[in-house]
Amino acid sequence: MSALWEQLSFRNVAGDTWRPGGIELTRRALDWCAARHFFPREGIAVDMGCGAGATLKLLAGYGLKAVGIDSREEGHFSWATPRETLCIRADVTRPPFATACAALVVFECVLSLLPEPLAALQAAWRVLAPGGICMMGDITLRDDIPDVPPGGTSCLGHARRPGMWRELLCAAGLCVLCEKDCSHALSELAARLYWYGVLLSDDSSNRPFCATSASRRRYGYGLWITQKGTT
Repeated sequence: MSALWEQLSFRNVAGDTWRPGGIELTRRALDWCAARHFFPREGIAVDMGCGAGATLKLLAGYGLKAVGIDSREEGHFSWATPRETLCIRADVTRPPFATACAALVVFECVLSLLPEPLAALQAAWRVLAPGGICMMGDITLRDDIPDVPPGGTSCLGHARRPGMWRELLCAAGLCVLCEKDCSHALSELAARLYWYGVLLSDDSSNRPFCATSASRRRYGYGLWITQKGTT
């Protein structure tokens, strides 16, 4: 089975934001940061795993110079690149940027696809300028269920409990400023997929998403806003 975001039925439902909460959740997080003057206008913002580019457009709207990284062929992108954005085909664990060049790094439903997400977070720490912000949203494993063995190719394959994501962020040298449980966004997306008939398997070998009731009981979605220290 192909990855969920590669399936036409999913894209027809989710549009260009292939994650829970869509662009509105990202906008609220950016508003929270902007209200605290956490990133300068015309600062560089890096979207790690930019997908169809919806977040790049949003970042450009905040006056940021948005750069996207994605491992897919450029021809797969479905959006028209705004003048203020750039997309690079690269590995998120080895972004081709100078040290301390970015004001903001964004991960949205990307780290749970990686067997070793700490490497990507350490790469984010390297490219962030002192005081820079790393914003992360991803699938969480609920605390009240047994551990699920990692595996598969979906975002559920390496989901972690919220505390484990927090530990990884701190291990990369990032200080958590804000942590929010956004599991309602996952439930809403799952309901939309169900309504439109996007019912996908949830077996242990290839758990593509959260469309089944069993998955909704196992998984949530979290948002973290973190900062690189100034010293």
